[in-house]
Amino acid sequence: MNLGRSIALLSASLSLTAFGSVSHADNVSNFYKGKQVSIVVAARAGGGHHKYSLFISPFMKKHMPGNPTFITQNMGGAGGTKAANYLYNRAAKDGTAIGILLSDTPFASRMRTTGVKYVANNFHYIGGVDKPQGAFVVLKRAGIKTMEEAKKKSVVFASTGKGSQTYILPKLANSMIGTKFKIVTGYRGMAGVYKALDGKEADGFQSGWSSVQLIRPHWLAAGRVVVLAANSLSPLKDAPNAPTFRDLVKNPLDRKIVELISNNDVIGRAWIAPPGIPKARLKALRAAFKKMATDPEAKAAAKKRKMDWNYVDWKPQQEHAKHITNADDKLFKRVRSLINMK
Repeated sequence: MNLGRSIALLSASLSLTAFGSVSHADNVSNFYKGKQVSIVVAARAGGGHHKYSLFISPFMKKHMPGNPTFITQNMGGAGGTKAANYLYNRAAKDGTAIGILLSDTPFASRMRTTGVKYVANNFHYIGGVDKPQGAFVVLKRAGIKTMEEAKKKSVVFASTGKGSQTYILPKLANSMIGTKFKIVTGYRGMAGVYKALDGKEADGFQSGWSSVQLIRPHWLAAGRVVVLAANSLSPLKDAPNAPTFRDLVKNPLDRKIVELISNNDVIGRAWIAPPGIPKARLKALRAAFKKMATDPEAKAAAKKRKMDWNYVDWKPQQEHAKHITNADDKLFKRVRSLINMK
């Protein structure tokens, strides 16, 4: 084969590759043009997930091929399982339905013996804009400042339900280190939890720390909040002197459990797609999400609203979901025994 013919064949090959890439992009753009994409939020209106989804939506529209409109569909209930089941089994698989599940959705899938109709690792993770670290939080009126003091005085913690971290973490703290949290369940989403504290029905809760700044900034401004411990692998940047829950747990098996849960912040407010979504549309969603998260306009607007904002790539999210999906079942049996879950 002479040099001229080789160059011609290479040029043709590169042209076909480029044409294929353009064709894929055009197909994705043509599909999304004029469409709506539903964001299934595993929480009721008023919480951090809801606020982030509303904020992100117009920037996703800006960067997504075809510029579809992103609309929020709140679906709280069953500690996030209701939304997870819906997205996995009933939502459209064509790229017009995505979701923001709870950070403990993968963990919950291994905890529940009934009701779970999804495999966490089979979701396709898209990315996140923050790593919301969990924390044990009380208002100063509770009369305690440390987890050690929580072993001596009972404090009422508001919870959304027994399948959520708002219940599981305080319950584990009671069993693992001897705190005396009295957990009251049944509040409708985190908005209900915050209202319970406003109404003095409860004095504390365990959930995402970044949501406090977003939902009750005046609590912080007035110095009304005490962080007893961080439910994370590292201390909170706003409360660096508060210990991590992991460091307070002495039993080796229990520490493994807490480490598994504490790494849930990498999933945080992750955007995900259901199984079966076409690969080209999934790739486009991931690319658009990264562009959105690094968009100077979005970052400036988030800073103005005092929202935590740092791009989280989808790969570590997918890896953590896989890690939990494949974790030793004895860890979850231990958790079920500690929280008296059948």
